[in-house]
Amino acid sequence: MRKLRSLRPGMSLDVQVKSPTAAKRVRTEFVGMDGTRCLILRYPDESKWGSLKDAIYADNSIIVRFILEDETGEVIAFKSRVLLVATRPTHIVFISFPVAIQNQGLRAEKRTTTRTPVQLATIDTGKPFLRAMILDISSKGCRVGVKKEQTGSLKLVGKQLMLKIAGGAEIEHSIKGKVVNHKTDDVSNFYGIQFVEGDNDPDQLNQLLAEISIEF
Repeated sequence: MRKLRSLRPGMSLDVQVKSPTAAKRVRTEFVGMDGTRCLILRYPDESKWGSLKDAIYADNSIIVRFILEDETGEVIAFKSRVLLVATRPTHIVFISFPVAIQNQGLRAEKRTTTRTPVQLATIDTGKPFLRAMILDISSKGCRVGVKKEQTGSLKLVGKQLMLKIAGGAEIEHSIKGKVVNHKTDDVSNFYGIQFVEGDNDPDQLNQLLAEISIEF
């Protein structure tokens, strides 16, 4: 159940419920948990997903899925039961704590967890425009975190950039990557960056991975 402990308030959840006519899949967010007694979800927005009164009610079954962005990248899924639907002071759903979970890996290659400072720079000038932190990395890509006050309304998904990372012996590694996804929480933005194949020196990349992977 360690993976459930990785859930944080505001994390996006995919919820599947059954109505008398059909199964419905909607999205909502995680609110919290009460030990191992129950999990708490925000009631899905009916203005977006339509009426759910015939699907989300006490004792009905519910399937929850979410993506766990750690060193492996997994889809976590579990089956539960609706315990209570509260409408005051806010519309939330209490569900039973699952007795078992299923997980499926998303990445072919395991990532190394780290906290390595990095500067994100433009491709054309090489001038840094953001300071970030590498949170996990593999030979194919990495995930970085940036404080929200730095990014403002900046849009990065789909753009190519340079990652400038200080290495050993006063060496600076420069790795070209493309931003492929974006997630956020209350304080930070998180970007998935895919290293551009053919545009990076394999020896430099291997040296960087070796330096980051050293455990003290």
